[in-house]
Formats: sequence, C-alpha cells, structure tokens
Amino acid sequence: MNIEIANRLVELRKKMGLSQEELADKLGISRQAISKWERAEASPDTDNLICLAKIYGVSLDDLLKTDQPVEEVIRAVKEKENEQQEENVNITIEREIETKDRPSLSQILHSVTALIITVAYVILGVTLGWWGRTWMFFILVPFPGSIVEAIQTRRLSKVNIAVLATFAYLFLGMNLPNGSGWHPYWVIFLAIPLFYSIVRPIEKYIENKKRKE
Repeated sequence: MNIEIANRLVELRKKMGLSQEELADKLGISRQAISKWERAEASPDTDNLICLAKIYGVSLDDLLKTDQPVEEVIRAVKEKENEQQEENVNITIEREIETKDRPSLSQILHSVTALIITVAYVILGVTLGWWGRTWMFFILVPFPGSIVEAIQTRRLSKVNIAVLATFAYLFLGMNLPNGSGWHPYWVIFLAIPLFYSIVRPIEKYIENKKRKE
C-alpha cells in the first residue's frame, strides 16, 4: 500500500471518530494490523477493503484511488515483498541458530548420566574400595541418551546396543568367580549385528510405506 492511500485511511478513520482499537474491533482484527495499514507497512485484503469502504461510506474506487503511476505502485509492492522475504529469512536463520546453540535432551541426559556415574564411582571407591569393580559403568554414559534419541527420531537403530553389550561382557567377566564370565559370554557381542539386522529392515519398510502414503 502506498503512503497516499495509507494517509486516506487515517483521514477517513478520524473523520468517522474512530480510534484504531475501535476500528479493529469492528473488523475483528488486531490494532497492530490497522496501524500497519496506516503506516503503509501492509495492505488490507479484499474482504477488509470492502468492510472499510462500507464503514467509511465510500466506494472502493474512492478508497483506493491514487495519483501514483502504475510503475511506482508495482515497484513499491515488489520492494515490500522483498523486505518481507528478507525478514522471514532472517527470522528463520535466528531460529536455526537458537536451536543449534540449545543443547538437546539427549545431550543433557548424557551429561547428567556422566555426573551421576562419576559421583557413584567415587563414593563406592572411597567407602567400599570398589575402584576396580565399578569403572566399567562409565561405558554406559552414552546409553540413556541414545534411548532418548531413538524415541525422538522414532528409529530404534539409534539405541547404542554396542555400549550395552560391552558393559554386560565386562561386568560378567570381572564379577563371576574364577573368570568364568569371559569365555562363554563373548557371545553377547553377537547381539549387536543381530539387533541391527532385525531393526534396520523394519525401519526401512516403515519409511517406504510412509513415502507411498
């Protein structure tokens, strides 16, 4: 909208003795929208133009007539559109930056898990002398975060099953009597390829089904 029409909207509103709030109530829109029209920062849509013409008791031609050349009107519209596009791009970039800077839930859980395990390791080590029996719990630090990521992405393959298998093997090997946990329980690692060989085809099938829909 050019400044000439914007000024006319101001004059007509004041002539009717209406405030921006009162006009906004009549049209069912916000006062900010009225303010933008009257500052030539935005243009009313067709329905609102018709309503404005009826409220002010003028025709659409009288409401929208202008001495500005058509070329200037077109150029002004394009400039407004470009400005709006640039503003939208800037808003999108700012939101992306905020999202990147903000730690994810899985990252937060990773840090919390590491802190809890560290505290527990020190306490058990100092009080019970379990320094050599509990260090393998540090291997589990990324596991809870991987579960959260799997839930968020709806991809079970995100679960870090290798971490769990490694922990289970070390725990059994170091805690079962006479080292009986080392040799028979190496088969735990076979769960890793078995897990992914089952989960990934299922995920692929679900993805293909969604694409077809």
